[in-house]
Amino acid sequence: MTRPLARFIKCMNTVEVESLLAREAPLFLPVGTLEAHGRHLPVGTDTICAEKIAEELSIDLQGAVAPSFEYGLTNMLAQTSPASFFPEEMFEKFFEQIVENFYIQGFKTIIIINGHGGNKDALKRLVRRVSRRQPIAISVINWWMISEKFVKPVFNTSPGGHAAIEETSLMLHFCPTLVDPDNYNPSVDDQIPDEGLLLFPPPGEVLLHQPGQGQPMFDCGKASDFVRLLMEDLISRLQHWLNAINRLQGGLRP
Repeated sequence: MTRPLARFIKCMNTVEVESLLAREAPLFLPVGTLEAHGRHLPVGTDTICAEKIAEELSIDLQGAVAPSFEYGLTNMLAQTSPASFFPEEMFEKFFEQIVENFYIQGFKTIIIINGHGGNKDALKRLVRRVSRRQPIAISVINWWMISEKFVKPVFNTSPGGHAAIEETSLMLHFCPTLVDPDNYNPSVDDQIPDEGLLLFPPPGEVLLHQPGQGQPMFDCGKASDFVRLLMEDLISRLQHWLNAINRLQGGLRP
């Protein structure tokens, strides 16, 4: 059977949107940033990864995908062009308004798929505030953190970090033409961040937790296995959450 296509609200008319609202379909909101990802991945990797995960989840959980927010909080690589950078307070307030507006317009379940570590703390704060004001069901998925437990079983290495095995594998699975293995050179691209020696910009953009562990691999078969395990885990956990929400007596409360 052919897999259905994702539904994007920017491509829907108002009749179609009203149909989503009537059945209280979840809304998937991807957020990333513009940031260098080594020389083998595109600068939009964070947003692309979030978008692809949102698309897959929206199919399996019968939701729709909101327009992506592509300008996040780039910090360590802010000096490498092109890089998105906002004062954290500005990003937080603007994205909070996006989330709350979707709720006011009728979307009662919003699932944010975050592709960038620099956004993580701001997103956590703002969803807490929104959930205290509105009877909303809201989730933030920091997908790379969840994926780390599948790195060792699939690749026989430890988790990597930025532009490393996790992001490279996701991009290789969903967007293989945007991955350039020939451009990756560990001696040039790998960097182990050290809190005792801060370097701006860092000498390499593949940021690893440990030397020689979690480096980019370009095995399409293993990348597909890795993505499959990640998506199965996410779908299972989100479906459990959605079912639990439906069991609440009297609905949600702010």
